[in-house]
Amino acid sequence: MFDRKLLSKLSRCVWKVLSTYLEHTAGCDDAVSGAVIAMQSFGDFLGFNPHAHVIATDGCFYGNGSFMVFPASSSKDIENLFRHEVFKMLKAEGKINDTVIENMLSWRHSGFNVYCGDAIWPHNDKGLENLARYIIRASFSQERMTYIRANDSSDNIAKVVYESKDSKTTKMFDALDWLAQLVTHIPHKGEQMVRYYGFYSNKSRGLRKKAGIDDEVPALIESDVSKKAFRKNWSRLIQKIYPG
Repeated sequence: MFDRKLLSKLSRCVWKVLSTYLEHTAGCDDAVSGAVIAMQSFGDFLGFNPHAHVIATDGCFYGNGSFMVFPASSSKDIENLFRHEVFKMLKAEGKINDTVIENMLSWRHSGFNVYCGDAIWPHNDKGLENLARYIIRASFSQERMTYIRANDSSDNIAKVVYESKDSKTTKMFDALDWLAQLVTHIPHKGEQMVRYYGFYSNKSRGLRKKAGIDDEVPALIESDVSKKAFRKNWSRLIQKIYPG
Protein backbone atom coordinates (compact mmCIF):
# COMPACT_ATOMS: atom_id res chain seq x y z
CA MET A 1 0.00 0.00 0.00
CA PHE A 2 1.49 3.36 -1.04
CA ASP A 3 1.19 6.61 0.88
CA ARG A 4 -1.61 8.53 -0.84
CA LYS A 5 -0.74 11.67 1.14
CA LEU A 6 2.29 12.04 -1.10
CA LEU A 7 0.01 12.67 -4.10
CA SER A 8 -1.08 15.98 -2.57
CA LYS A 9 2.53 16.96 -1.96
CA LEU A 10 3.41 15.91 -5.50
CA SER A 11 0.67 18.20 -6.79
CA ARG A 12 2.23 21.13 -4.95
CA CYS A 13 5.62 20.24 -6.46
CA VAL A 14 4.08 20.41 -9.93
CA TRP A 15 2.51 23.80 -9.25
CA LYS A 16 5.69 25.22 -7.73
CA VAL A 17 7.68 24.26 -10.81
CA LEU A 18 5.09 25.59 -13.28
CA SER A 19 4.53 28.87 -11.48
CA THR A 20 8.27 29.36 -11.05
CA TYR A 21 8.91 28.66 -14.72
CA LEU A 22 6.25 31.08 -15.94
CA GLU A 23 6.17 33.86 -13.34
CA HIS A 24 9.83 34.18 -12.38
CA THR A 25 11.03 34.26 -15.97
CA ALA A 26 8.42 36.76 -17.13
CA GLY A 27 10.27 39.75 -15.74
CA CYS A 28 7.11 41.34 -14.26
CA ASP A 29 6.21 41.54 -10.57
CA ASP A 30 2.44 41.16 -11.06
CA ALA A 31 2.55 38.15 -13.40
CA VAL A 32 0.17 35.37 -12.33
CA SER A 33 -0.05 31.96 -13.99
CA GLY A 34 -2.71 29.33 -13.43
CA ALA A 35 -3.17 25.58 -13.58
CA VAL A 36 -5.65 22.78 -13.03
CA ILE A 37 -3.77 19.70 -11.83
CA ALA A 38 -5.29 16.22 -11.68
CA MET A 39 -3.22 13.70 -9.72
CA GLN A 40 -3.33 10.06 -10.76
CA SER A 41 -1.74 7.05 -9.08
CA PHE A 42 -2.28 4.33 -11.68
CA GLY A 43 -0.54 3.04 -14.76
CA ASP A 44 -1.97 1.12 -17.70
CA PHE A 45 -2.51 -2.15 -15.76
CA LEU A 46 -3.38 -0.47 -12.44
CA GLY A 47 0.22 -0.60 -11.22
CA PHE A 48 1.47 2.25 -9.04
CA ASN A 49 2.53 5.06 -11.38
CA PRO A 50 2.06 8.49 -9.76
CA HIS A 51 1.79 11.30 -12.28
CA ALA A 52 0.02 14.57 -12.93
CA HIS A 53 -2.22 15.66 -15.80
CA VAL A 54 -2.15 19.43 -16.12
CA ILE A 55 -4.02 22.18 -17.93
CA ALA A 56 -1.81 25.24 -17.53
CA THR A 57 -1.65 28.74 -18.91
CA ASP A 58 0.93 29.26 -21.66
CA GLY A 59 1.75 32.67 -20.24
CA CYS A 60 0.67 34.93 -17.40
CA PHE A 61 -2.22 37.19 -16.43
CA TYR A 62 -1.48 40.78 -15.46
CA GLY A 63 -3.21 43.24 -13.19
CA ASN A 64 -4.37 45.37 -16.12
CA GLY A 65 -6.72 42.65 -17.41
CA SER A 66 -4.35 41.30 -20.04
CA PHE A 67 -2.89 37.87 -20.73
CA MET A 68 0.57 37.67 -22.24
CA VAL A 69 1.44 34.58 -24.27
CA PHE A 70 5.00 33.37 -23.71
CA PRO A 71 7.33 31.46 -26.02
CA ALA A 72 6.80 27.68 -26.13
CA SER A 73 7.76 25.92 -22.91
CA SER A 74 10.79 23.65 -22.75
CA SER A 75 9.76 20.28 -21.31
CA LYS A 76 13.39 19.43 -20.49
CA ASP A 77 13.83 22.57 -18.38
CA ILE A 78 10.62 21.83 -16.48
CA GLU A 79 11.58 18.15 -16.08
CA ASN A 80 14.92 18.97 -14.45
CA LEU A 81 13.37 21.32 -11.90
CA PHE A 82 10.49 18.91 -11.26
CA ARG A 83 12.93 16.11 -10.44
CA HIS A 84 14.76 18.44 -8.06
CA GLU A 85 11.53 19.38 -6.25
CA VAL A 86 10.34 15.78 -5.97
CA PHE A 87 13.66 14.61 -4.54
CA LYS A 88 13.58 17.46 -2.03
CA MET A 89 10.01 16.60 -1.00
CA LEU A 90 10.69 12.86 -0.64
CA LYS A 91 13.81 13.54 1.41
CA ALA A 92 11.86 15.87 3.73
CA GLU A 93 9.25 13.10 4.14
CA GLY A 94 11.95 10.60 5.08
CA LYS A 95 11.25 8.41 2.05
CA ILE A 96 14.73 8.69 0.51
CA ASN A 97 18.19 9.92 1.55
CA ASP A 98 21.16 11.56 -0.17
CA THR A 99 22.60 8.18 -1.18
CA VAL A 100 19.43 7.24 -3.03
CA ILE A 101 19.29 10.66 -4.68
CA GLU A 102 22.90 10.43 -5.87
CA ASN A 103 22.23 6.97 -7.25
CA MET A 104 19.13 8.12 -9.15
CA LEU A 105 20.93 11.17 -10.52
CA SER A 106 23.49 8.84 -12.07
CA TRP A 107 20.86 6.90 -14.04
CA ARG A 108 21.06 7.12 -17.80
CA HIS A 109 17.29 7.76 -17.85
CA SER A 110 16.12 10.02 -15.04
CA GLY A 111 12.88 8.16 -14.34
CA PHE A 112 11.01 11.45 -14.81
CA ASN A 113 9.22 12.69 -17.88
CA VAL A 114 7.45 15.95 -18.74
CA TYR A 115 5.39 16.36 -21.89
CA CYS A 116 4.16 19.77 -23.04
CA GLY A 117 1.37 19.52 -25.62
CA ASP A 118 0.38 22.13 -28.15
CA ALA A 119 -1.54 25.19 -26.96
CA ILE A 120 -5.34 25.01 -27.24
CA TRP A 121 -7.04 28.30 -28.03
CA PRO A 122 -10.30 29.43 -26.36
CA HIS A 123 -12.39 28.95 -29.52
CA ASN A 124 -11.33 25.28 -29.83
CA ASP A 125 -14.27 23.86 -27.86
CA LYS A 126 -13.65 20.28 -28.99
CA GLY A 127 -9.98 20.40 -28.08
CA LEU A 128 -10.75 21.85 -24.66
CA GLU A 129 -13.41 19.21 -24.02
CA ASN A 130 -11.12 16.32 -25.04
CA LEU A 131 -8.28 17.61 -22.88
CA ALA A 132 -10.49 18.19 -19.85
CA ARG A 133 -11.94 14.69 -20.22
CA TYR A 134 -8.47 13.15 -20.50
CA ILE A 135 -6.93 14.73 -17.41
CA ILE A 136 -9.60 13.23 -15.15
CA ARG A 137 -9.83 9.85 -16.90
CA ALA A 138 -10.80 6.77 -14.90
CA SER A 139 -8.24 4.22 -13.73
CA PHE A 140 -9.50 1.64 -16.22
CA SER A 141 -11.59 1.37 -19.37
CA GLN A 142 -14.51 -1.03 -19.38
CA GLU A 143 -14.16 -1.38 -23.15
CA ARG A 144 -10.66 -2.84 -22.71
CA MET A 145 -11.70 -5.26 -19.98
CA THR A 146 -12.96 -8.81 -20.55
CA TYR A 147 -14.47 -10.81 -17.69
CA ILE A 148 -14.13 -14.60 -17.73
CA ARG A 149 -16.49 -16.43 -15.40
CA ALA A 150 -15.16 -19.14 -13.10
CA ASN A 151 -17.10 -21.82 -15.03
CA ASP A 152 -15.32 -20.74 -18.24
CA SER A 153 -11.84 -20.60 -16.69
CA SER A 154 -9.40 -23.53 -16.82
CA ASP A 155 -8.78 -23.39 -13.06
CA ASN A 156 -12.36 -22.51 -12.07
CA ILE A 157 -11.25 -19.05 -10.88
CA ALA A 158 -12.87 -15.97 -12.41
CA LYS A 159 -10.48 -13.86 -14.49
CA VAL A 160 -10.15 -10.37 -15.88
CA VAL A 161 -8.24 -9.87 -19.13
CA TYR A 162 -7.18 -6.27 -19.67
CA GLU A 163 -5.86 -4.72 -22.87
CA SER A 164 -3.27 -1.93 -22.96
CA LYS A 165 -4.06 1.50 -24.43
CA ASP A 166 -2.12 0.73 -27.60
CA SER A 167 -3.90 -2.65 -27.94
CA LYS A 168 -0.52 -4.38 -28.24
CA THR A 169 -0.46 -6.07 -24.83
CA THR A 170 -2.91 -7.90 -22.62
CA LYS A 171 -2.61 -9.06 -19.03
CA MET A 172 -4.69 -11.59 -17.13
CA PHE A 173 -5.64 -11.19 -13.47
CA ASP A 174 -7.58 -13.33 -11.05
CA ALA A 175 -10.81 -11.35 -10.63
CA LEU A 176 -10.23 -10.76 -6.90
CA ASP A 177 -6.64 -9.65 -7.55
CA TRP A 178 -7.97 -7.17 -10.14
CA LEU A 179 -10.41 -5.74 -7.60
CA ALA A 180 -7.70 -5.58 -4.92
CA GLN A 181 -5.44 -3.69 -7.34
CA LEU A 182 -8.28 -1.36 -8.30
CA VAL A 183 -9.32 -0.33 -4.77
CA THR A 184 -5.81 0.88 -3.92
CA HIS A 185 -6.44 3.77 -6.34
CA ILE A 186 -9.74 4.88 -4.79
CA PRO A 187 -9.19 8.29 -3.10
CA HIS A 188 -9.58 8.54 0.64
CA LYS A 189 -12.59 10.40 2.03
CA GLY A 190 -12.05 14.12 1.48
CA GLU A 191 -9.01 13.57 -0.75
CA GLN A 192 -8.96 16.08 -3.60
CA MET A 193 -7.58 14.64 -6.83
CA VAL A 194 -8.14 17.80 -8.89
CA ARG A 195 -6.65 21.05 -7.59
CA TYR A 196 -6.84 24.63 -8.87
CA TYR A 197 -3.86 26.95 -8.51
CA GLY A 198 -2.87 30.54 -9.15
CA PHE A 199 -5.33 32.48 -11.30
CA TYR A 200 -7.79 29.56 -11.14
CA SER A 201 -7.66 29.02 -7.37
CA ASN A 202 -10.83 29.49 -5.32
CA LYS A 203 -9.25 32.43 -3.49
CA SER A 204 -8.28 34.20 -6.71
CA ARG A 205 -11.69 33.62 -8.28
CA GLY A 206 -13.42 34.79 -5.10
CA LEU A 207 -11.50 38.05 -5.14
CA ARG A 208 -12.36 38.65 -8.81
CA LYS A 209 -16.00 37.80 -8.20
CA LYS A 210 -16.12 40.25 -5.30
CA ALA A 211 -14.64 42.92 -7.55
CA GLY A 212 -17.16 42.06 -10.28
CA ILE A 213 -14.53 41.13 -12.86
CA ASP A 214 -14.61 37.32 -12.75
CA ASP A 215 -16.44 37.07 -16.10
CA GLU A 216 -14.18 39.48 -17.98
CA VAL A 217 -12.19 37.96 -20.81
CA PRO A 218 -8.54 39.12 -20.70
CA ALA A 219 -7.01 40.73 -23.77
CA LEU A 220 -4.47 38.44 -25.43
CA ILE A 221 -1.13 39.99 -26.29
CA GLU A 222 2.10 38.53 -27.53
CA SER A 223 5.05 38.53 -25.16
CA ASP A 224 7.68 41.19 -25.73
CA VAL A 225 10.21 38.77 -24.23
CA SER A 226 12.05 36.89 -26.96
CA LYS A 227 12.60 33.16 -26.70
CA LYS A 228 16.30 33.82 -26.15
CA ALA A 229 15.64 36.30 -23.34
CA PHE A 230 13.04 33.96 -21.83
CA ARG A 231 15.58 31.13 -21.62
CA LYS A 232 18.21 33.52 -20.29
CA ASN A 233 15.90 34.50 -17.44
CA TRP A 234 15.26 30.81 -16.79
CA SER A 235 18.97 30.00 -16.77
CA ARG A 236 19.56 32.73 -14.21
CA LEU A 237 16.83 31.25 -12.04
CA ILE A 238 18.31 27.73 -12.33
CA GLN A 239 21.63 29.09 -11.03
CA LYS A 240 19.85 30.39 -7.92
CA ILE A 241 18.19 27.03 -7.29
CA TYR A 242 21.31 24.96 -7.90
CA PRO A 243 24.07 26.95 -6.17
CA GLY A 244 27.68 26.18 -6.90
